[in-house]
Amino acid sequence: MHRLFWKLFISYWVALILFAGGTLIAASVYLEKTRAQHYADRANRQDAQLQVARQAARDGGLDGLRRWAEENDERELVPLLVLDQNGQDILQREVPKRALQHLRRHQLFPPAPRALALPPPPVVWADSHPYWLVPDFQAASLGRFITRPRVLVVPLLLAALVGALVCGVLARYLAAPIERLRQATIKYAAGDFSHQVGPSLGRRRDEIVDLAYAMDHMAKRLDTLIQSQRALLRDVSHELRSPLARVQAALGLARQRTGDSGKKELDRIEQEADKLSELIGEILSFSRLDTGLSPLANDPFELDQLLKDMIEDARLEADMLGCGIAVGQIDPVQLTGDAALLHSAVENVLRNALRHTAPGTDVEVGLHKECLGYCVIDIRDHGPGIPADKLKEIFEPFVRLDEARSSHNGGSGLGLAIARRAVERHGGEIKAENLPAGGLRMSIHLPCQN
Repeated sequence: MHRLFWKLFISYWVALILFAGGTLIAASVYLEKTRAQHYADRANRQDAQLQVARQAARDGGLDGLRRWAEENDERELVPLLVLDQNGQDILQREVPKRALQHLRRHQLFPPAPRALALPPPPVVWADSHPYWLVPDFQAASLGRFITRPRVLVVPLLLAALVGALVCGVLARYLAAPIERLRQATIKYAAGDFSHQVGPSLGRRRDEIVDLAYAMDHMAKRLDTLIQSQRALLRDVSHELRSPLARVQAALGLARQRTGDSGKKELDRIEQEADKLSELIGEILSFSRLDTGLSPLANDPFELDQLLKDMIEDARLEADMLGCGIAVGQIDPVQLTGDAALLHSAVENVLRNALRHTAPGTDVEVGLHKECLGYCVIDIRDHGPGIPADKLKEIFEPFVRLDEARSSHNGGSGLGLAIARRAVERHGGEIKAENLPAGGLRMSIHLPCQN
């Protein structure tokens, strides 16, 4: 349990240990290097630091040497004590016992005869008095180490490199499977439930792998449920066709035998039978489009002429509903696809607009080309619109919004779902949006030939 937790914990722990170890190593190397620089050249003490100190003493006397000592103390990790003949530091800093013994030994017994003996401290003359430069290694504390930017830059760079390496490995370790999960969810949203994530993660074992296998199981279950739902719709529709045909045949016989005595009741039965037949046809059409089993024609046709013919056919229904159709700009558009299927899709949208526009208003229809090889069919009504949170739901099957429909014009809830599938089969997209001035606009985007 919590395998990912321990991987994260140990990774960050190791990074901190490496950071601390790198800092200690860098500080130790710097101290050793500084110590070696102070004791390296016994023959002449003409290093750059000593030359600067002597030049400061020659130019400014004791005050110049004191200013140089202050600057050196602020800059260097290991301070240089500037001691007079009495062993007092000119900056009144505390002189460690070991540094004082080192000075006294060389004052009493100059010079050191053995090669292994510590070299005498360099001497700087200021105002005719000698001053000895003695390094105070005991003063090289962590506080001085942190406050010296020049000293701190190497450990910081080392820590940044180590941290970047550890974090980079950890980030890739975590991000790679999460990216695969993201790609899988995109495919699931598109309806492809065959993609499996778990086997692609190899022998890795942690919570992310458990999540991947859980998602695989979920996808398999969803695929089974959706296939069952599609099969149920298809099979029920087919099974209803036969008894409905027998009902319509029996209805014809009943009309012949009863004459005018039951005409009103028989007309109502026929009307309901026609509605049921239309609903079954829409269910079968939706099932074929949704499963992709229906073959799609690939013939060239004029979309603008198709739209004009559709508008003329719909004017009669518009007159019956007490509204009109206003034709706007219609650009010539050449399209390749299934003309009958697109005709059915656009007709569903247009009839839906006619049913919901306010009496005495016009449904506005237009067709124009866009850049990047797309054309757009715009159909706008002047009805009540629909709630903003339902704009996408109306393209799902059997969705009916009572607040946007009256009791006498409600459909089966499949017209817009069929339209969406038909447009998507042609590589297009259909959108709905409420307009600020009122009404609903349906936009059908289709790829076309320039």
